[in-house]
Amino acid sequence: MKFRDDLHTLLANDKGAQKVFWSFCKERKQILFDTCFWTLDPRLPFGKQNQPFILRPKQIEVVELLDWCITNGHDAGINKTRDEGASEIVCKLFSAWIMLYDHISFIVGSYKKEDVDKLGDDYTLFAKIDNVFEHLPSWMGIKYEKDGGCIYRKDMLIRNLARHSAIIGETTNENFSVGSRATAILLDEFGRIRKIVADSIEGTVHPITNCVIYNSTHWLGAGHPFNEALKKDTTRRIDLLWWENPEKAKGLYRSPEVGVVEIIDENYYRENYPDVLNYVS
Repeated sequence: MKFRDDLHTLLANDKGAQKVFWSFCKERKQILFDTCFWTLDPRLPFGKQNQPFILRPKQIEVVELLDWCITNGHDAGINKTRDEGASEIVCKLFSAWIMLYDHISFIVGSYKKEDVDKLGDDYTLFAKIDNVFEHLPSWMGIKYEKDGGCIYRKDMLIRNLARHSAIIGETTNENFSVGSRATAILLDEFGRIRKIVADSIEGTVHPITNCVIYNSTHWLGAGHPFNEALKKDTTRRIDLLWWENPEKAKGLYRSPEVGVVEIIDENYYRENYPDVLNYVS
């Protein structure tokens, strides 16, 4: 928080530094996450639910991969476990793009409309985007129209009028995005969609965009289009799994076979139980 305060105090009073900052953000979208974006978690103590979004190492890899795929027109697949921030990362990366570039169009889809955008619900896909534009530093001048800014908002739509760039919401049904064109598309929780519907979407989505982002946990088996999409040569796959999260993997070990224990979080045992390492070969 102190770093953010110092950084934005400097930027607010230095036009030259602002230009440098924006150029850095175009090169590394991680900078916007770590210095400007927030994330909301109601499980945290009262008054601390909205926290700075500081990317973990694996999340940085996800941002960099997705940014490359959007730039180069390549499909991406995120195989995730729950509560690792994958959906929020994609939504906030889309937000970064419509802040930085002209004539960008993204589509975000999930299997229920209520999961995409619902008035008053702070945990939809669009709420994750709203969280970006509600908390940007004031010197940027990027805020909602009702506050005198350039961000137009209505149900299932956010548009940056200054950039002519937008994020559109849809439900992932048989008619998903028919007739549309997009810079990239998010198919959120694609693995939860009924196979017959997912087959229909997979069969029609690729002429709409050069970058389809499949994001899901596994639900409906190896024969589901989500799993098939992850295996395609045209998909850049990345795993975002709980045991790679340093906040959840403290003291992590595994037992690949009887009588063998493999320590994953070695630093934890060095700091807390150094004697255990006397038995490590």
